[in-house]
Amino acid sequence: MTVVVLALDALDAGLIDHFDLDAYRLESGGEIETFANTQNVPYTPEVWATVATGLEPAEHGITGGGTSEWENPALNLASTVTGHLDESTRGTLGKLVRSRTGTREQIGETDRESMFDADDAVVHNWPGVHDGQPLQRAWDLMNAVAEGMPRSEFERELFGLCAQQFGWAREMLEHPVSIAGVHVHTLDAAGHAYADDEDALGRAYERVGEFVEEVVDALGEDDDLLVVSDHGMRTEFYPPDAGEKPASHSWRAYASSTDDTHPESVYDVRRWVEERAAAAAGPASTGVDEDIDMPTDRLRELGYLD
Repeated sequence: MTVVVLALDALDAGLIDHFDLDAYRLESGGEIETFANTQNVPYTPEVWATVATGLEPAEHGITGGGTSEWENPALNLASTVTGHLDESTRGTLGKLVRSRTGTREQIGETDRESMFDADDAVVHNWPGVHDGQPLQRAWDLMNAVAEGMPRSEFERELFGLCAQQFGWAREMLEHPVSIAGVHVHTLDAAGHAYADDEDALGRAYERVGEFVEEVVDALGEDDDLLVVSDHGMRTEFYPPDAGEKPASHSWRAYASSTDDTHPESVYDVRRWVEERAAAAAGPASTGVDEDIDMPTDRLRELGYLD
């Protein structure tokens, strides 16, 4: 039995209803509580580290300057100051530093225990926990489209990355895995790019929804799926956002599951996932537990080993 957690960044509870998309409406779901810490709206690395650990940012350490780490000590110190700036300003400053110094920041990773430390649990590019490079790639695409990247190229790169992440989730269902979590930044990037384009953002929601349906179809009888977001996205065309800054994060975080319950808060996700993983007798087993006998001498001759 596997609990799959799809961390769909910026999946907005209000926009799901606005676009009327059943793909995100699983057995149980709705808007959930999220939080803001260093900024006045929820911020991606801080919230996702909390989702994985169940801890406040002050406890897991992915907060303010801790969301980014630089190899250069001086840049790392400066990051503690810029951590309180909005995402767009941080992105602009980061790009300037990269162009001047040839170095770039890394997404900080907590050393606190998370739900992915459980036996047979696996995780793929989860901000604040594991491998922030795909998130950085999505951020780079957001900067590029703001500077004139053609829409066709932006969507090709963005949805290509998205397909890889959903493909990983489906593949994990073929293995004895208790928890499998993957972060997908597609809707956040599309939301920033298309906050003034209802048709384009609607198509992005529909495409990601198709990926969700593919995971649902791949679930085994004892598997569960949780779709969860860290925040939503304000737009020009969604009536409740009138008077708000378009392309800024909304408070409309969302969760939906194939179970008859779902987490009510981003703080509850870890407990919810671990309870369902523990309720199963354990991951499926092939009954085979053998070491792989690698031909080390031949590998050494080929130069793969010293």
